[in-house]
Amino acid sequence: MRQRIEIAPGDHLETLRRCNGYYTCPKGLDGHRIGPLVGYAGKYVGPDGKTKLQYVGDVYANFVKAEPHSNVLMHFGRCLGEKLSELPGFEMQDLVFCGAPIGGYDLARTLAFHFDVDAIKAEKKVTEAETPSSKEKAELRFSRHNVEEGDRVVVAEDVCNNFSTTHELVGNILLAKAKVMAIVCFLNRSLTVDSVYNPGEFRLANGQVMETEKLEIPVVSLVRLPIDEWRQDDPAVAEDVAKNNVVWSAKVGWDRLMAAMQAAACQKSGENVTVVTESKQPKDRREGN
Repeated sequence: MRQRIEIAPGDHLETLRRCNGYYTCPKGLDGHRIGPLVGYAGKYVGPDGKTKLQYVGDVYANFVKAEPHSNVLMHFGRCLGEKLSELPGFEMQDLVFCGAPIGGYDLARTLAFHFDVDAIKAEKKVTEAETPSSKEKAELRFSRHNVEEGDRVVVAEDVCNNFSTTHELVGNILLAKAKVMAIVCFLNRSLTVDSVYNPGEFRLANGQVMETEKLEIPVVSLVRLPIDEWRQDDPAVAEDVAKNNVVWSAKVGWDRLMAAMQAAACQKSGENVTVVTESKQPKDRREGN
């Protein structure tokens, strides 16, 4: 039987933990990992100059686990709404919340219900199919819903890191002659973007450049927690990567991550358990999540 999640007052990460949605790699007393690393969606070009490899790290917030729990979503939406309302000179009237695919959909809808305004969503559309030598390519589009000229839009995401999806979505909104009022998210884990996002410039399909260097968009998050990520050959993670002690797709391997944390907790309490660190997943380090 499903259990109702108890909200942890003032501790949003703890609330997510109670949803089984937060992973921190357990480590032994010697500092070595007794659980797996996790692969991130962000990628970099590998040593061969062609292959894109995932960054890896010790921490992962899986907002998917919060989505089935309406009381949790309403709590997060209410708290985000309060923080949004505190922005200097910010007006809540006539806002439109836009969910980024797909983690921002439920958050955008929850915020829209909270303020009794509209909600829309963007979607990823495949532009080039996957081939034996290349991955599929996709771009953000508004197909089900539209941005209208003059809209005052708040972009909603679950987790913000490199802001690549955000950048593309903001560009589409600006092209529609609408205004981006803010970016809201559950967790801002970026190492470089704090409370303000400057999107720089947007290169359009016709080759023209839309200048937005002076645009500063407020970033409102429930949790601001910079989280380190490493290239796979970084000394901080190279040994674990070589042993394939990595869950490359967190959402696919989530049960393994949760089991590692539980086993580590049992070890600390003195129970006799074995932590399995050898991954049974394919060693394809190019795949994102």
